[in-house]
Amino acid sequence: MTAVVSAGEQTALYVTSIIILLGTLTAFVVQYVRSRRRGGGGRGPDAGAGDS
Repeated sequence: MTAVVSAGEQTALYVTSIIILLGTLTAFVVQYVRSRRRGGGGRGPDAGAGDS
């Protein structure tokens, strides 16, 4: 199946994928920093329960 994509749709697709990738990368960085600050984690599946 071939799809014809206009230039505007292609730009929107690029922007959307970049936003998704940046959001994913940010989430990984935040989780990494939180686990480092907490002392490395490794204390079971719900080590972060009740941290709010």
